[in-house]
Amino acid sequence: MTGKPPKIKPVSAPTRPIESSGDGLPRALNPSSTMPHSTVAHHQGPLPSLSSSDSLAVMPVISVSTRPKYSTIDEFASVSARNSLENYWIPTQERLDETDAWGIAIMKQRQYVAVADNHIVQVVRDPESGLFRATHARELHPSGPLLRPDSEGRLWHPLDDPESANPVATVFTGQNRTTELPGTEYSIKDFPPLMTQRIFAVSGVDAMMAHRSDIHPASLALLQDTARRFALDQKIRQFITQVQHSDPTVRAQADSQLQALLTLQATDLSERVIEQSRALLFEQSERAFELDCDDNTLQMRRIFPHLPKTIAQALWREASAADHRHLRLRPGMPRHMAEKTLVALREVRLARACEGIYLDAVASLDSDQLALQMLGQLDQWPRQIRIEIRLQASEGESLSAIGDARSPVRHILIRQHEGYVIQRSGIASPQDRMDLYAAVWRLLLPGQRQLLGVAQGGGAALRQLVRAQPLPSRQRVSELLGLAPVQVTAVPASAQYAQAGLRGGGDVNPMLTGSVVERVRSLYPQLDDKELAAFVSERLGSEPSTVLARLETDLAILRNELAIWSAEGLSTQADSSQDAMQIAEQRPAREQFSAKLQDIWRRKSVSRWGYGDYHFSHHVDFTGELPRLSARFDYVTELILTVETPGARIGAFFDSFPNVQYLMVTGIKMEDFPSGIFQMRQLRQLVLDDCSLELSEATAEGVSRIETLTLLNLANNPLTVAPHVGFMTGLTELMLYNANLSSLPSGIDRLGDLRVVALQDNNISDVGGDLFDIPDTQDLYVGLLNNPLSDESMRRINQYLENSSMDRKVEIQTEETVSDVDSDSESSESGFSTGPDSD
Repeated sequence: MTGKPPKIKPVSAPTRPIESSGDGLPRALNPSSTMPHSTVAHHQGPLPSLSSSDSLAVMPVISVSTRPKYSTIDEFASVSARNSLENYWIPTQERLDETDAWGIAIMKQRQYVAVADNHIVQVVRDPESGLFRATHARELHPSGPLLRPDSEGRLWHPLDDPESANPVATVFTGQNRTTELPGTEYSIKDFPPLMTQRIFAVSGVDAMMAHRSDIHPASLALLQDTARRFALDQKIRQFITQVQHSDPTVRAQADSQLQALLTLQATDLSERVIEQSRALLFEQSERAFELDCDDNTLQMRRIFPHLPKTIAQALWREASAADHRHLRLRPGMPRHMAEKTLVALREVRLARACEGIYLDAVASLDSDQLALQMLGQLDQWPRQIRIEIRLQASEGESLSAIGDARSPVRHILIRQHEGYVIQRSGIASPQDRMDLYAAVWRLLLPGQRQLLGVAQGGGAALRQLVRAQPLPSRQRVSELLGLAPVQVTAVPASAQYAQAGLRGGGDVNPMLTGSVVERVRSLYPQLDDKELAAFVSERLGSEPSTVLARLETDLAILRNELAIWSAEGLSTQADSSQDAMQIAEQRPAREQFSAKLQDIWRRKSVSRWGYGDYHFSHHVDFTGELPRLSARFDYVTELILTVETPGARIGAFFDSFPNVQYLMVTGIKMEDFPSGIFQMRQLRQLVLDDCSLELSEATAEGVSRIETLTLLNLANNPLTVAPHVGFMTGLTELMLYNANLSSLPSGIDRLGDLRVVALQDNNISDVGGDLFDIPDTQDLYVGLLNNPLSDESMRRINQYLENSSMDRKVEIQTEETVSDVDSDSESSESGFSTGPDSD
């Protein structure tokens, strides 16, 4: 029709009379039903095409920045008035057939979709766009607006409705479209709309972000991998249905590849066996997929063993030719590439946790922790019960919990072999092992099940309740799993929050969320109310936002540095002489050390003996250099590091602990005296035992100026040079045994509080003169066992002791004699044995 459309007087919906339509459903009269529909060209955002690998190639000399290709999807017709859809409303009828996966109901060969509570509209396929358009039963040419489902797939809205914008539906509504998911080999017609939405939600990339040219390549790869895993789960579901079917012809249609992986007998079709088979099929299929990889992926997996193939390929394509040469010819991985890989692995873990909510064949501890928290957020969930997941035993670590910790109704689920047993009367029976949903359903009382609407159906009904809920935010999932946002230092701080695709919490600007108290709580969760109030008043001052922003940035940088250190430290060892198994064993040790450092920065106590946040101790069970950190641990005053096997090096680790008063390190190699110790202005006790430490004249002079010391222990080190101790006026104990010394440290005659001088197992022949300037009434033990003392030195020692007064308290032990029998008790009180079995 051409020309000017006729003018139609608008009629308000509430006063519109009702008549019956031809299909027996009440129909609202529409005076404008004959008005022609004008179309307006509307271009959607383009979709990337990955059919060609040329756009992803990396040239030998230069690094090509990859960008997806784009194509126009469709031109959509639109109408401007939102209320025009009400002209097509029909009250919902019980006679409608059950809706299909697309949310479309069919009655008398006509299609209907829900547009509001208790209202539906008839729809027909628009031949130009492939979308659904609202229509009246009597219309020859449909005149209503184009429709799309909302984010939940429950209600349909006009395409141009800004309040119900659903980017997934906007781009991918047509059921018969051949449009592909961005970056994947799958057509949208392979997935129902709800599943498409879940794929985007799980991967952390929404439909609009997928079409942005600046999307992080690993994010697009994760979307592709997520779609593949959803497709595999769907394939296994169909396979299980076919092998369970009674019709032999249907069973014959079962996938031959899956059939080869798993052979089910007719007697093996119990529910438990089927569920185990489902998980086994998924695991074996994934293993086959991941093992079928190229040399580039294998090269990257030397450093990151669990890196998925799809992610590795994306990172390789993005890398420069120089990065490729580094990976092929040198051990380890370039730092900037390791940073990107760490971020990608973090996103993979978040995606795997979320996908376990929806995939039947996937179950993991991360998914169960997330599911338990989502159960606790249900509207009718009984808040008065406490449910905890623990590992292996009731006294084991609490992995996740919901409900009031003070509740008298408390249940413990013990995780065993990918399942759970309910602890009853302190005993958990392995025979009762089940999945999380079944275990939680058993814990609910009949009335509680009734309120939740799961009186029937067991754990499967609870699972469907959880699946109907939207996933928590990416940041919330990160917190549930104990993951901190990883900032990528390779990009400017001002740009990191705008980087597309990094949705693990790293794209949330902490300065823009939460009150001052909430942000302090987030940084330091174990502060009590009094400590929190003191922190706010004393530390934040008149500009709390500025100070908090700096602290939040410091924490993010600390996490990033530790993550990079964990990977980079291992990568430097990943050469032909380093066994891959040893590398894998060290990874959790480094991660545990990193986690404790993060906890102590956040004022959490990490001591199993109940010491506060001022105390940090760790048994180092990894090799390589400790991390160099930019963060400061100002409130740590006690630092203890021990090691059993050699291989760890201290590096610049001490630079981050300026206020340490008690420092004890045993077995960690440091060779040169760490400069960070000189910054510890309040250091009182210094123990560097068996650290391969050598002192030069300059470093010995530096040690002599640590005047605040009350205890100095540099034993079991090849010192060679002894520091002057005369300025350490408060020194009470000096341990320099087995230190390759040839003379006594000077200045001991100036220390009136000195009680112990342990110099056993050295090369001292001449004791010098300072020893004999000490008043014989000073309560002092001097150990000189196993030293090649000269005859002159022995003569002077004996003369000093013989000429001493009746009140003599000085005891000097040599190899030949112990001057006083009481010296044994004296030295044992100070912690040193005086017998021949001395340590």
